[in-house]
Amino acid sequence: MAGYQGTGTRFDEHESLGAMIEAERREHNGPTLGKVIAYDAKRQKATIQPLLTQSFDGVKLRAPELQEVPVQVPRAGGLVLHKPLKAGDEVMLHFAGRSMDGAWDDGSDVDRHPGRMSDLSDAYAVPTSTSKSKEMANLPGDRLHIGTEDGQSGFQMKDDGSFDIKKGGDTFLSIFVDFLKAYKDHKHGGVPMDPPDIEKANLLLQRAQAMKAS
Repeated sequence: MAGYQGTGTRFDEHESLGAMIEAERREHNGPTLGKVIAYDAKRQKATIQPLLTQSFDGVKLRAPELQEVPVQVPRAGGLVLHKPLKAGDEVMLHFAGRSMDGAWDDGSDVDRHPGRMSDLSDAYAVPTSTSKSKEMANLPGDRLHIGTEDGQSGFQMKDDGSFDIKKGGDTFLSIFVDFLKAYKDHKHGGVPMDPPDIEKANLLLQRAQAMKAS
């Protein structure tokens, strides 16, 4: 195994080179989960605890908290999808291949030759991946859901374009449909609506029900 240095291999230059390469690989920081300690929504930066430990002489030490970690917020064309991170939320930490000091500050070029490589100080957070303990078992499987983790409240849309806005067991379009039905069947002074008005209400009902994601 590369990196094993015993009495028979300690002078073997190939084994020595293998040991150096393996040690370098072990120090490389790849994507890892982290937990939000605090989040500054105005600056889109967070304090994050990487879920990493390392043993020294039998003692487990946690990786230090990372300060001022940029949080990736999907944005383009003047539009944005912002997620308000809370303490305890899990994120995926990525570590840039080179020092990102200039790029994070003002969008300037990164000098790829000198400096840090995959360093903890060049982390950025993506609020998407979580551990199995955070799985969301109640999300709908047949539609887009932008809302609460339990799937009970929020905006939902199916692939046929129908949609609705939910709050618990109620939905906006259900309320609207119920209102139209009550309006259509309403009698003013015991007198029902005129047939043309009933027809208009029925057309509105059909249009609303066609838009509703059932």
